[in-house]
Amino acid sequence: MNSLVSVAPKAESRLALVSLMLGGVVWGLAWWPLKYFGQQGLDGHAVALTAYGIVALVSLPFIWRERRLWRGEWHLLLLIGLLFGIANFLFTWALMVGSVVRGMLLFFLLPAWGVIGGKLFLHEKLGPRRLIAVALCLVGVFTIVGGVEVFDTPLSFADAAAFFAGMAYTGAGITNRFAVAIPMTSRTTMAFVGCTTIALLGLLVHVPAVPMMVASDWALLVLYAFVWLVGGTLLSTYGVTYVQASRAAVMQVLELIVAMFSAVLIGGELVSTGEIIGALMILGATMIEALGTRSSEAP
Repeated sequence: MNSLVSVAPKAESRLALVSLMLGGVVWGLAWWPLKYFGQQGLDGHAVALTAYGIVALVSLPFIWRERRLWRGEWHLLLLIGLLFGIANFLFTWALMVGSVVRGMLLFFLLPAWGVIGGKLFLHEKLGPRRLIAVALCLVGVFTIVGGVEVFDTPLSFADAAAFFAGMAYTGAGITNRFAVAIPMTSRTTMAFVGCTTIALLGLLVHVPAVPMMVASDWALLVLYAFVWLVGGTLLSTYGVTYVQASRAAVMQVLELIVAMFSAVLIGGELVSTGEIIGALMILGATMIEALGTRSSEAP
């Protein structure tokens, strides 16, 4: 384990950082098609069964073909699928039925999970630069939603889903850092298998209604599955695999900024001064991580 930790940071590259940033843009816009599908009568459970399920079925032969490569780390592959599956399933629910900003806030407490997990499980070094970036990021998130007043109301199902989705997502990223032999294809597509599995198990307690959508909407759902979901998952999986967990957690908060500004430009929402200040703080934290070097992280 110690050798893995010492080797893994050397694989970190600018390409991985760029991949994380692009993944943030893709997932930051994820609320848009999800809200549309929600208006057509689909809920988060139905989206997981259909969009994720379609990709999962196509993915299984590719995962099985690479079994000789991941056989020694099969337990890590299952854990990656389980954690990413839980994260995707819960996050989809949160965006479709709850407040986008509130859900994003609770999901993006993940910088804290990333720092804790990176330190406890990967023994990553947390220098002053990273601690400042994490603090700036968290303060920015709370500023956007008006500070502690956001928690004046009890956590709803959507709130809890976003909260635990963030924890599961960070756990999946840390597991990805442990795995060294699992091919990228299996890492990426296993998330869809995991999400579909969670959705199938969910049928024991909830059976989603299937609306009568027109053919064009079903075609959009398939397109969303293979372009949006696969593309975003590939970018995020590659990024969290080759970027330190604590750095990845901060970098991915860019998704929150994208979600906020897209809500303004696409959804016509208004942005307060506090939200602008908070967004700038998060952007500053992201830039600190993106422009930082390993020498500056050394204690």
